[in-house]
Amino acid sequence: MDTLITIKPELLSLTGKQIEALFPYIVVLAGILMGTLIAAIRKDFSRLGVLLVLLLTAVVGAKASSALLHADPVTLFNGMMVSDAYSNFFNIIFLLAASITALVSLNYLEQEKLHHPEYYLLLMFSAFGMMLLSSATDLLVVFISLEVMSLAVYVLVGFRRNDRRSNEAAMKYFILGSAASAVLLYGTALLYGATGYTDVRSILNLVQNNPVVFTTVFNLGVGLVLIGFLFKVACVPFHMWMPDVYEGAPVPVTGFMTTGLKAAAFAVFLRIFLYLGYGQNLSAILDAHLHEILWWCAVLTMVVGNLIALTQTNLKRLLAYSSIAHSGYILIGILSGAQSEEGYSSVVMYLVSYIVMNMGAFVVLTVLARRADSGLNLHDMAGLSKRHPWLAFSMAIFFFSLAGVPPTAGFAAKYLIFYSAVQANEVPLVVIAVLCSAISVYYYLRVLVYIYMRDPVVGAGEARVPTMAAILVAAMVVLTLHIGVLPARTVSVAKKAIASI
Repeated sequence: MDTLITIKPELLSLTGKQIEALFPYIVVLAGILMGTLIAAIRKDFSRLGVLLVLLLTAVVGAKASSALLHADPVTLFNGMMVSDAYSNFFNIIFLLAASITALVSLNYLEQEKLHHPEYYLLLMFSAFGMMLLSSATDLLVVFISLEVMSLAVYVLVGFRRNDRRSNEAAMKYFILGSAASAVLLYGTALLYGATGYTDVRSILNLVQNNPVVFTTVFNLGVGLVLIGFLFKVACVPFHMWMPDVYEGAPVPVTGFMTTGLKAAAFAVFLRIFLYLGYGQNLSAILDAHLHEILWWCAVLTMVVGNLIALTQTNLKRLLAYSSIAHSGYILIGILSGAQSEEGYSSVVMYLVSYIVMNMGAFVVLTVLARRADSGLNLHDMAGLSKRHPWLAFSMAIFFFSLAGVPPTAGFAAKYLIFYSAVQANEVPLVVIAVLCSAISVYYYLRVLVYIYMRDPVVGAGEARVPTMAAILVAAMVVLTLHIGVLPARTVSVAKKAIASI
């Protein structure tokens, strides 16, 4: 009997360049499988063995991606994926974020009595999904990659199985995330119905040669895909899942989500909408509608995120609303990129800066966290400068950077975003963004007031600072200041990554 499914030969045959381009993905997947075997076979030392295998995997994978960073783009699996400087750049970021999270989780897991090697496997599996996501050029591959990434994170959010808040956060994230994925998949189905393709470059080629394709079904499909992405990056009005999920998740997982997941979502967001022709004058109506939607999303995201952050006393919720506001700033770069070549590179630059300073802040919070993530309220920070001067100084650097104060990475990134927006004649948007940044200074400095100008709470415990955490915090501080003082190299790499797509 004839088979119902036929596999194209080009999907199975790989050239030498394609195998080389797939090497980072093969290494990471092999590391995950090896770690799984170690966890299953060696019950006694499985935790340490899995961690070492996965860290080695991340290092090799990042090195391989770095070596391929300036190579020519290589199309994979008949155009469903592509390996280029853009994807390799983000691969390094994802693997580093997973490695830092794994290292800082060592003492945290000891404290919480969560001695399970699958924690590290889930971290790396999520990073693998992110790597696929940044390389995806087909909407079905985007959906599959999002699910690979998200399913691992759903489990990580509820990893404290005996904690009601963690269970609630995991359930909320799972239900809302599944709904957003369904919306994205339905939008993909509509685009396929309107064009006959799910590959975004084929869709672009079709609409370039046949403007009649811009039908109601096509526009609705683009809108639903946009809604799916806006949920993943937590833009208003699709943001309400983030504060509860961030507060309920273990602190290292929250740090991983607010850096790796955000970077992955924006990486695929940028690639897909560039490939779909946004800003290339293919359809004046579609571009105008998308611009208006993204413009209002950026404004609402910045305003709502910063205003609600003013009322937060839990630092995890405060940084969650701060993360929402930063999504609004990044949308400014996407809007300006449609009219100015500096805009898209400013998005990549901003993501790098945000990951460095936010990951640093969450490493500090992981060190300070007590059982069940207590001890992370505003009053718990009182007198931190007397108890842990180095941690207090580091937190000050990270919060100044998040507020956009020179000479930090946050200032350089915001300057580049705002400059590109002014070049693109988005002056009203820049004015709103500057006012929102001024609002953010208040709630960032309020934390520092407690750290430096309040006496310690009676009975406040002395947190032990592990050596590895101290090294990671120092590295994040150095990078935050280095990017702020000497941003040229980071900007250059960001421009090369954008130029490849």
